[in-house]
Amino acid sequence: MLDIKILFWYYFGTMNKNFTKLQVPIDKDDLAGLKKRAQSLGFDSVQAYIRVWAKAVKEGRQLNFGVDDWGEPSDEAAARLNRWAEEAERDHKAGKLETFATVEEFMKDLRA
Repeated sequence: MLDIKILFWYYFGTMNKNFTKLQVPIDKDDLAGLKKRAQSLGFDSVQAYIRVWAKAVKEGRQLNFGVDDWGEPSDEAAARLNRWAEEAERDHKAGKLETFATVEEFMKDLRA
């Protein structure tokens, strides 16, 4: 459910009248490979991948889509992380999570 919220926010939060359409001729095999790479990185489309890349280039940033130094989590670690995420989402919806008005408040609580 969280992924849908993020995707909805990203799509509607970034779409505006300032957008233009860019059409680029590309070899079918190259496009298929680009689709596969974008999906492996977690993008829902080649367009989303290119938007992120183009924005980074415009801002003078370099994206590193290389090998993750941490590697893939084990099945047990993935299950544990998913459980924690579900618990956090449930606690958030139930109003059980503490909120902070400033970063300083958050950091003070974090360091306590």
